[in-house]
Amino acid sequence: MQYVDLGQLHQKPKSSKKKNFLKFGIIILFVSLILYAGYILYWPTLSLIKQIARSPKAALSLIKNPEGELKESNGRTNFLLIGIDKRSNIPYSYSTSNGDVHQNGFLTDTIIVASVNKENKKVSMISIPRDLWVVVPSSGKFKGYQGKINAVYASGEQGGYDGGGMALLSKTLEKILGIDEIHYSTRIDFDGFRQGIDSLGGIDVTVDKAFDDYEYPIEGKESANCPDKTFSCRYLHVHFNAGANHMNGQTALEFARSRHGTNGEGSDFARAARQQKVLVAAKDKALKAENLLDPIKINNLFKDFGQSVETDIDVSATVALYNLSKEVNSNAINSLVLSNAPDSYLYVPPANQYGGAYTLLPKGNSWTQIQDAVDKLFSGETPAQKDPKQ
Repeated sequence: MQYVDLGQLHQKPKSSKKKNFLKFGIIILFVSLILYAGYILYWPTLSLIKQIARSPKAALSLIKNPEGELKESNGRTNFLLIGIDKRSNIPYSYSTSNGDVHQNGFLTDTIIVASVNKENKKVSMISIPRDLWVVVPSSGKFKGYQGKINAVYASGEQGGYDGGGMALLSKTLEKILGIDEIHYSTRIDFDGFRQGIDSLGGIDVTVDKAFDDYEYPIEGKESANCPDKTFSCRYLHVHFNAGANHMNGQTALEFARSRHGTNGEGSDFARAARQQKVLVAAKDKALKAENLLDPIKINNLFKDFGQSVETDIDVSATVALYNLSKEVNSNAINSLVLSNAPDSYLYVPPANQYGGAYTLLPKGNSWTQIQDAVDKLFSGETPAQKDPKQ
């Protein structure tokens, strides 16, 4: 016979509070993870959605070919990178009283053309001085003109050129450099530059020569009335030691923009060489695993830029560009800085011929030597000046 303990029948069932609390905790954790993932992926996802909306064909191409593809001509993909001299307090556009929207024009502070050989993965970089005098081509309703190359981007933005300022600058550079096509362009302003470097945790740059700049402009104080009438309140003293330097966004910007450095670093041409160093250092840092696997950094790179960065690199090219960047050897980059040095390709014409402005022209008043130098650069040779005569 089986006996039943009647005392057990009267015991209250064990409380399920602990189980409910555990379930609640798991739900909270799960929701938190979803919210966290949503936060860190919101801006990259939004950027991707915008690109897909802008170019649905490119998105479909990426689905068919997950590796993506880059445009190219004769086995090379060419890029234009420009930095514009935009102050934080000046908007990109403004509205008039009747509701019309107009673009503000910003001069180009940095112009670099980079070309990648798709076969051997070697990179060539060309820095263009801002005072170069060029013929700007006409297109449709846009009337061509002659002027400094640092104003071409602004002309394209304000003059309604098809494709905007970057497209107009690309066409102008293709003509003078003898390049078949500039396939992709990216524009960045000072805020975007600083934010990008800071989001990466800074960059490491080897400074060739120590230098000081006692006239580095303080943003927002370009026209300040200084009490001592020496204009000292408009400037900042910056200093760089030779050797390895870790730079945050502001320091990297000062290093790249400095125009009045001592020890031979006071020319636009020395400045162009420094800008190439910063660009390579930023590329190397961005491709490090610690950054690629850090969703917070990736999110910050997207969300903080806003209008600070503009690019025509579409979604179908992004994966291919990333894969190509990993294969590029940063220590084997051929570079060319166009300058008016005795052994270079430019000269300074009399200022009175150009309204008193300081300008640069190709020696012999022909772009042939520069185009030959670009061809040699692309082929891996070190271009040399053939004829130093003006």
